[in-house]
Amino acid sequence: MTNGIIGEFRVGEDIAIALDATEGNAATVTAISVAMKPALVGDNRLMLDDEAAATALSAVPQAVAGAGWTIALPGAQTALLAPGLYGIDARLTVGGGVDITEQTAFISLTRAALA
Repeated sequence: MTNGIIGEFRVGEDIAIALDATEGNAATVTAISVAMKPALVGDNRLMLDDEAAATALSAVPQAVAGAGWTIALPGAQTALLAPGLYGIDARLTVGGGVDITEQTAFISLTRAALA
């Protein structure tokens, strides 16, 4: 997407996003942690609000072995978040080193009209 937002979710709805393994061997990943923070718009681009607290997301392997992971946050937790834009990053431990996703993924969290 040209605006950098990869998905839109509702407050109180489950968030589930695929984190595909696009290079390397996903089987060599020994640990993965995923977190999101509110995003800000500045200099005509989205960026993380470094002052905000991070919210941890879970990561489970995708159904196809080696394809990557599904990162998720249950609706009970999204119900506690304010509507807005959020940035998501993953940190993968591979062979004693740490890799961070090359680009932050941004999502939009909105409130339903019938909430």
